[in-house]
Amino acid sequence: MARELKSVGININFSPVADINTNPKNPIIGRRAYGSTEAEVSKFVSAAVRGHLTEGVQPCVKHFPGHGDTTVDSHLALPKVTTPLETLREREFRPFTKGFKSGCALVMTAHIVFPEIDPDRPATLSRKVLRSLLRDELRYKGLIISDDMEMQAITDHFGADEAPRMAIEAGCDLLIYRSEKAARLAHAALLQALEKGTLAPEIVLTAAERCRSLKRESLLPYRDVVVANVMKAISTPEHAALMAELTAKLPSAQATSKA
Repeated sequence: MARELKSVGININFSPVADINTNPKNPIIGRRAYGSTEAEVSKFVSAAVRGHLTEGVQPCVKHFPGHGDTTVDSHLALPKVTTPLETLREREFRPFTKGFKSGCALVMTAHIVFPEIDPDRPATLSRKVLRSLLRDELRYKGLIISDDMEMQAITDHFGADEAPRMAIEAGCDLLIYRSEKAARLAHAALLQALEKGTLAPEIVLTAAERCRSLKRESLLPYRDVVVANVMKAISTPEHAALMAELTAKLPSAQATSKA
């Protein structure tokens, strides 16, 4: 996967999913997860991270602190996960920490409220989750990026002007917006917050330095795509054979073959 991405000029991939699919009623994670146990998800997350880094692509584990135990799609509403904090530490956090130890320097947040940690704000907007837990307790030093800020878990509950400021203050270094219009509005809101003094410039400068550090250490120098070589690197017979082998080992494929 990483080799093909790099061949077309992509050097960051918002993958792998580090969520554990512990809730069969989860409407959004499901087969996006590597499995339903901490052990299998941690194993595959670590392997995916190492594989990406070997090929020169920076991976991003997601969605911290874990999206596997939800019954609501955060694209459409604001989920709550009432799992006890100790269970989160022993289960949900581990695939993320294994990914960090394997060299992953990018993590994506979840638009989910965890009442055991912060009853008022989703992880993306929570200092308790991103600073106290992720930075201080887990000692994560890399870059924190939000999930899409245009998802309804954010837009239906927090203002378009306030949400980007809250995310940056909480600890996000980068914000995702899927449309240029919303991105420009968020940028203008952040500039206004800086001018009014409601957003401390030190927070922005620290986030900017983390971004520059990741670029220096992992993404530069950027190599232009050699178009003539692209078709030699993507959809090769070797890659197709590997995909077929892996797909055949999926539990769903095995269940179908026995039916």
